Amino acid sequence: MITQSLEYGKSCSPVLGPPVTPLGPVPRIGGTAMPGGVHFSTGNYGTGPNVMLFLTGVVIILLGGLAMALAYVLTWLLGTVIHRPLAEVLLGLAGPEDFAFFPAVSVGLNLLVFLCFLVVLRLSPLSGYHGAEHKVVHCLEQYGLLDWRLARLSPRAHRRCGTTLLAGLLPVPLIALPLAQVPEWGPLLAVTVAVLGWAARYPVGYAVQHAFTTKEPTDRQLAVALRAAGLLLERWRRNPDRRLPLLHSLWVRGFPQMVAGVVVCTQLLEWVRERLPFWLDFDHVLR
Repeated sequence: MITQSLEYGKSCSPVLGPPVTPLGPVPRIGGTAMPGGVHFSTGNYGTGPNVMLFLTGVVIILLGGLAMALAYVLTWLLGTVIHRPLAEVLLGLAGPEDFAFFPAVSVGLNLLVFLCFLVVLRLSPLSGYHGAEHKVVHCLEQYGLLDWRLARLSPRAHRRCGTTLLAGLLPVPLIALPLAQVPEWGPLLAVTVAVLGWAARYPVGYAVQHAFTTKEPTDRQLAVALRAAGLLLERWRRNPDRRLPLLHSLWVRGFPQMVAGVVVCTQLLEWVRERLPFWLDFDHVLR
């Protein structure tokens, strides 16, 4: 019987190959979608170059900056229609004194910015690599082998995805904290939102993965993910019992490199944000 498998050569397209045999026991694998690739790790081995992991953090923040710009344009348009300073709230130039019920405005703007980020992420290639990452991990966990056809048919949503964790945590800063400012009932509303958000993290996380944070990968994206997984398993099988100190293991997983990218890019965007009100104040510039 002939099955579609991945030929680990220069081509990034699936080819007909010999029957695929199970790989035997496979480790618990975590993954991260990177710009142009996928990083897989077992904690003692990894595949992603450090510079690409750093750029992953940079790209995430840049997507966030693009989402903020999109949200600003939308709130500016809406503000001109209803004659309220919504865009100024995003820039920190308007506050509770400008609105009768500011917590609701804060919640609405927070959700709008988050939605813009999800849309921007969905349109970026990163969501395709994210989908490829999940499909390959599913293929390994369910079938114990790397097979093109099975990977292509595997789900895009995964229970261990960080999106699920964020789905349980983000209701706190996005909704609960603004509602906590409501007189009398604020703390109770905030606690209720936090509890319900955490309880619903799995169905919400799966829905967000399907709709926004992953998309069906291209053939090239799936091929890249399969190659990365094959490379990881090759390294792991040489010495599966390798043990690393905690900090070294975190480095292998790519967390410090991505955090560094996030911090550097965040500082740059914060510098831009502080000067943006002056750049947008044309009268100020002309004076």
